[in-house]
Amino acid sequence: MNWSDSLWRYSMAARFGWWEFRVENPPRIVLTALLPRAVLQCLFFTVLGQVVGLTDLAFAFVGSLAVILTLSGAVAVMDVPMLDKWSGTFYRIRSGRLSPFAVFLVRSLPYTALGLLYTVVAMLVVAPLTGLTHTLPDLLPWLPVYLLMAWTVSAAGLAGAALAVGRRADGFAGNLLAYLVLLASGVLLPPGRLPWVDVLGTVLPARNGLLAIRAGMAGEPWAWHLLAEAVTGLGWLALAWAVVAWQVRRARAGGGDDFG
Repeated sequence: MNWSDSLWRYSMAARFGWWEFRVENPPRIVLTALLPRAVLQCLFFTVLGQVVGLTDLAFAFVGSLAVILTLSGAVAVMDVPMLDKWSGTFYRIRSGRLSPFAVFLVRSLPYTALGLLYTVVAMLVVAPLTGLTHTLPDLLPWLPVYLLMAWTVSAAGLAGAALAVGRRADGFAGNLLAYLVLLASGVLLPPGRLPWVDVLGTVLPARNGLLAIRAGMAGEPWAWHLLAEAVTGLGWLALAWAVVAWQVRRARAGGGDDFG
C-alpha cells in the first residue's frame, strides 16, 4: 500500500467519521442542546470555584473552559468504537487495510473539533456573564492549547472506550474519566493542595495544558508544560493502540466478531 493509497483510505475514514458524527449529532442538536449544556457547565464551575473558596473567579474560569472538553472528549467520543460494537461491524474494520486503531483515531477527530467549539463559545458567553471580559485578550491567544487539550482528552477517551467497550462499561468509563479530570487536572483545585491529587493529575489530560496557559498568562515559562501535555496525550494513545491490538489478536484467534 503506497502513500497515495494510504492517504485516500485515511481521507475516506475521515469522511465517514464526519458523516457518522453528523448523524449522531445533527447541527440542530449541537446548537440547541450540546452547546448550551457546555456553556452552562462552564458557568457553573466558574462560579462554584469562587463560592466554595477553592480559588478566584479568573482561575476557575480558565479551568472550567478545559473541563467542558470532557463532554466531547471523554464521554461522547466513546460512541466511535461503541457504534461498531452495537452494529457488529468490528470484523469489517479489523479485516481492512488500515489498522482498527487508526480508523478509530481518524473517526474521533470531529469530537476534538467539537471540544474546541465548546471552549470558544463558552469563553465568549461566560466571560461577560461573570465580569471577566478583561481576561479575553490574554486568554484568546491560548486557544491552540485548548485545542491540544481537546485532543489529549479525546485520546484518553479512546483509551477508556477501548478498555470498556467489551464490558458494557462505556458510560461508566467516560464519566469516571470526566470526574477525574475535574478533580485532579487543576481545573478548580490549585496544585499543591492535595499531594495524591497532584500525583494522579500527572497522568491525566488537561493538567499540564492548564499549567501552560496559566504560566503563559502570568509571564512565566510554559513550554515544558505544553510538551508534557502532548506527551500525556501520546501515552493515552499508546494505551488505546495496545488495547485495540490485543482485541484484534483475540478476535482473530477465537474467530469472534466482537470486542472484549
